[in-house]
Amino acid sequence: MIRCIEVSLAIPDNEARTALDTLRRLGITLSALDRSDLYRCEVDDEDAERLVATFSGLETVYNPNKHMLRVRESARPGAGEVWIDEITAGRADAAGGFVRVAGRTLGGVRSLERFTAWRLSVAPGRPAADDVVTAATETLLCNGAFQKALRA
Repeated sequence: MIRCIEVSLAIPDNEARTALDTLRRLGITLSALDRSDLYRCEVDDEDAERLVATFSGLETVYNPNKHMLRVRESARPGAGEVWIDEITAGRADAAGGFVRVAGRTLGGVRSLERFTAWRLSVAPGRPAADDVVTAATETLLCNGAFQKALRA
């Protein structure tokens, strides 16, 4: 099974705010830009629930005082979203039967991909159209020299 764990800031995100201001200066009209770390894991069915508990205990990935953690319904970006991955990072496959994150072994995980997920809105509750997401991705959010973008 594929399970996506999203970790986002519950406190103000200065990086997302700076990116939003920059995109606006570049002529891309947005009302909001949200950023999160996204971990897409291929996990054995019997280990899927334990995976959430494991991520909740990774102090260098998730701090309950400043982060929110949620399981995504889909393993693909939604409307108004783009997921950015480094080309060289790629996918971590189980070596010797183990995938590790932040020094911890993730039991039952066969592979893991880490993305920076950006959610673009043109009005509260209204995702940006594909052309707006493409423009923001190509002008600022993704550097094609070393990153790749995954869109809805």
